[in-house]
Amino acid sequence: MEIEALMREGRNEEAHSSLSALLKKEPNNSYAWYLLGNLYSRQQLFREALEAYNNAKLLEPEGPAASAVDWVVEQMSGEAL
Repeated sequence: MEIEALMREGRNEEAHSSLSALLKKEPNNSYAWYLLGNLYSRQQLFREALEAYNNAKLLEPEGPAASAVDWVVEQMSGEAL
């Protein structure tokens, strides 16, 4: 997927733009929401990541976002300390 390549190359703004465009066309694309969560996590934007992962998890409860939600919550609780 092109978006994953952009993320691997550290082209975060381009990846974000591509994901936003994809999610406008396909708001029920759980994998796109998951990738957006990954992008936000890499930028340590944990609240945004949690929202994106939760969207993915609602669409696909058994998908990869399920464990990602737990990870982000751990990061956020450590942030508060």
